Amino acid sequence: MRKPLAIVLVGLLVFFASGGQTPAQSSGQADTKALEKIKAKIAKLGVGEKARAQIKLRNGQKIKGYVSSNGQDDFAFTERKSGTTTTVAYADIVEVKKPGLSTGAKIGIAAAIGVGVLAILAVAVVHSLNNLDINGIRIP
Repeated sequence: MRKPLAIVLVGLLVFFASGGQTPAQSSGQADTKALEKIKAKIAKLGVGEKARAQIKLRNGQKIKGYVSSNGQDDFAFTERKSGTTTTVAYADIVEVKKPGLSTGAKIGIAAAIGVGVLAILAVAVVHSLNNLDINGIRIP
């Protein structure tokens, strides 16, 4: 009984000593998947002034604006403040965000409003029950 337990413990010790990491995919596959995700996000945004986005580039620069045109390897992005159009390669992008609140934030705000309304209603009901008067008899 002690020998299998010792083997398991040694295996766990080696696993956690290595940082608990499992072998990763090759870098080329991960880069290709990330590139495809970015292309899909840009394509989903569409083209035109309503296709607004916030883009973070590999050099750390963040730009806000909209997608002017879309190509196979790059796209034209017009900055919101300056109005300048820049050609951006998909490979140069780290992150694409759509401006505004996320769906989770919107749900959280709606839930908070609902809880507030229910709390106010509960206080009103308790207050009206405390002042209940049936046939001239006040019920405390």
